[in-house]
Amino acid sequence: MSHHCSECLVNWWPHQIDHGHCPACGAATVCTHEPPSDDADTLYRIARDEASSRHAYAHFELYYAEYERAA
Repeated sequence: MSHHCSECLVNWWPHQIDHGHCPACGAATVCTHEPPSDDADTLYRIARDEASSRHAYAHFELYYAEYERAA
């Protein structure tokens, strides 16, 4: 069983899905009885790392915006 994202054309493992949404693009997924895609693990790691990077960059920008306002 997997979760299919019609935007990314990937069948994700059930533990990779965030409340029914694709980890790569955020689109809704549909449960299927097909096996997960061969590259689902690699794509999941890439999506997770990119999200972490965006999160860190947002905090960096917020910190320096406050720093510049205080100066």
